[in-house]
Amino acid sequence: MDLEPIRNRDQDTGIDIAGDDAQRVCSKILVLVTEDWFALSHFQPLLSELRMLADDVAVVTASSGRLEELRALGVHAIAFNMQRGSFNPLAQMRVSRRLARLIAQERPDAVHAISLQPMLLASLALAGARTRPEALLLHVTGLGFIGASRSYFARLLRTVIFGLIRHCTRHTHLWLLAENPDDLAALTRRGIGSTARSSIVPGAGVDPQAFPAQPVPNHAVPRAAFVGRLVRSKGVEVLVAAFERVRARGIAVELALYGAPDAHNPDAVTADTLQAWSKTPGLDWHGHVRDVAAIWRQADIAMVPTLGGEGVPRAMLEAAASARPLIVSDVPGCNHFVRDGTEGFIVPPGDVEALAEALAKAACDPELRRRQGAAARARFLAGYTTEAVARALRNAYRRLFSV
Repeated sequence: MDLEPIRNRDQDTGIDIAGDDAQRVCSKILVLVTEDWFALSHFQPLLSELRMLADDVAVVTASSGRLEELRALGVHAIAFNMQRGSFNPLAQMRVSRRLARLIAQERPDAVHAISLQPMLLASLALAGARTRPEALLLHVTGLGFIGASRSYFARLLRTVIFGLIRHCTRHTHLWLLAENPDDLAALTRRGIGSTARSSIVPGAGVDPQAFPAQPVPNHAVPRAAFVGRLVRSKGVEVLVAAFERVRARGIAVELALYGAPDAHNPDAVTADTLQAWSKTPGLDWHGHVRDVAAIWRQADIAMVPTLGGEGVPRAMLEAAASARPLIVSDVPGCNHFVRDGTEGFIVPPGDVEALAEALAKAACDPELRRRQGAAARARFLAGYTTEAVARALRNAYRRLFSV
């Protein structure tokens, strides 16, 4: 395959591309992601880097009306409903057959499947395909509900999904991408791929210029903030309960929730619950907000009480980039970034009392918040920026195609 040198800087995004050895590795990459809004909110740095590595990048995704925004990034956007949230095996088989036909039509050199459902669909689609792409990249961004839940249903689903992926990819030119070592180990432990053919991609990539270090707010009452989808697996119910305990102790603190319920997620917080929370003194629900940097200009403390299943939470990295102290759960991804007492506090997932204690400490000590916020910014700059993500992707693709 002839390889074409590429420029050192993406003209649209301004993201730097590593110097003299940067070059195209293939002609076409087909990216699978569940929905267009998810691609836009989390994977613009990834798409920008893939554009530097291939002549053509196509994004296969369900449309929520934002495909033109994707096309404006210089990629082809193909509307494709993956039936996100469906556990119906017959429906998933039908989707995989449609996907197989689409892959045969597009004839990519590589299929890059982002998150668990696209990983499964791509594996099923390629298992019986007559013409396969040269490479399949399985990009786990967290194991989601089936990884975090200990219920019998989740364990059964986990066994079935991982078993299918293992079986369908056993003869595939496969590369694994994961946001933290624990998720990578979860795949390889079940016989999916190998550590020798894998890479850690440190999150979705956050631009340090778009999220600069923010001055410490001068609030008389410190404000804690949560940013993310309002689903139970994010630990939102635990956070609200912890906040109420802190207020009950007479400690002055406010809590702001930013995010919308996920209509396709059975784990979503209900509208009735959100309305009830909004009546809690000191607690405000603001819904979805596009300007996340503005949130961290006004917040004193970042709350990431996830119950698990995430790779490296983007909200955590954006808050860290903004120099905000972090209170996070002791789960993969969070505990790989935050060092307890340095960038913030780590608490057991789902532990209301521990979360309340950490919030109380942060709320009562402005100097501690300033010191931890500065450490969080330094930690972010050391390896979680857009350039760090681009470098990891570039190295993975170069090794995969032996360039």
